[in-house]
Parts: sequence; structure tokens; C-alpha cells
Amino acid sequence: MRNGDIVLSIIDGMANIKRFFLDKANNQVVLVSDSTKEFPPIYIHEDDDFMINGKVVQVIKKPKFK
Repeated sequence: MRNGDIVLSIIDGMANIKRFFLDKANNQVVLVSDSTKEFPPIYIHEDDDFMINGKVVQVIKKPKFK
């Protein structure tokens, strides 16, 4: 993962789609919401139940059906 990638993460069994940042100075992962609502960042530490399950590569906002 690269800083700024949008990822699907699993935290304590719950799925989240957030922007990924690796904070090497504090040895933690920071997940930031791109939502229009004000959600605080999620800070992940080594001993947390966490995994990256995928990377978002495309967003389809208005699918066209024929």
C-alpha cells in the first residue's frame, strides 16, 4: 500500500473503506474518511485486529443500464 490509497480494511470483523496512511514515526496505520461527514481518523497499532483486504481501483458513481 502507498500513502493516500483507498483501501478496504477489516477492523475487529467490521469492513471499512478509508484512505490509508502509514505513520512510521508513531509505528501505526492511520485510516482517514473521505466522507462529507466529519469522521475522526482511525489509528491502528500493531496489536489491533486489523487487515487490509483490498485496494479500491475504480469508483462507478452513476452506472448506465441499457
